[in-house]
Amino acid sequence: MNRPSNHADDQSPRSVAGPAARTPARQHLPAVDRALANLADLQDLVVGLALLRDPAVRRPWRETPLDPYARAELDDEARADRADRNELAPGEHIDAARPDVLDLLADTLSRAEDLAWHLSRAAWCPVLPPSSWTSATADPRRYLAHAAACLPTAVLGWENGGDIAHWAAAVTGAMLADLTAALALHVDGQTVKTICPWCKGGLAGTYTWRVRIVPGGEPAIVCESGTCQPPSRDVTTWWGGTPVWPLRDWPWLARRLAHLARRAAPATPDVPFARAEGATGRAGTPTDLTAARALLGGLVDEAAWKPTGTEG
Repeated sequence: MNRPSNHADDQSPRSVAGPAARTPARQHLPAVDRALANLADLQDLVVGLALLRDPAVRRPWRETPLDPYARAELDDEARADRADRNELAPGEHIDAARPDVLDLLADTLSRAEDLAWHLSRAAWCPVLPPSSWTSATADPRRYLAHAAACLPTAVLGWENGGDIAHWAAAVTGAMLADLTAALALHVDGQTVKTICPWCKGGLAGTYTWRVRIVPGGEPAIVCESGTCQPPSRDVTTWWGGTPVWPLRDWPWLARRLAHLARRAAPATPDVPFARAEGATGRAGTPTDLTAARALLGGLVDEAAWKPTGTEG
């Protein structure tokens, strides 16, 4: 059975999430340790992904802010899908599974099988038989576990073992990014839906706060407007020239935002009331809310209440 080569064009990561979505806390680890950690996580996440095949299972989600152009494109695609939908369309069958989940499961199985095949050959270990969707072999976990067992031997048994480790780390990192994206487990890159009170959202006035994994592996909120310069008392630290609020300071940051919002809220204007038959006061005379309600309710007469600066 022929397998694709290890050429970069064939084995490049196919993750749509991008390198920033992978686990930054593992980047300091050796490549073989990263690959083994990724393989262990993949075996756990595949189970959760398989459960999502059933449309009745509640799917985790992560809200993504869209600009007007992206929203218009999605609306246009939805209208086209509605116009072309029939009983043969994906998802219309009463027992249908989620097609995107099935595609990702098939892709994960294919990549796990390829990875196990290459590492088995490199470690001079028995090769697992190919999978089949009609049998119990259609489980990526058995190939992921076999790859994890063969990886140390493959790395130590060849002079270019370092290249094998880096290749395995790249492939498993791409697979892990795809699964974590499907399960809405990404932390790095999430948008915080609030306008920065110090830079007002930059030049465009948009959401500029992102959750990033800063050095040390800690999630933090970072303002990425490029123009944010909060007072020193309002920022915890800086990273790459941008203000940073680590996870431990998020409760304080929430209270600070609420305080600034209360200060920025306009004061409630006095309610002017107009002269009407049987009412007291003068047309357009401003007064406080309590007096206005009392006057309009007939509880105060002109003799008991007179606007400031007027004569009796």
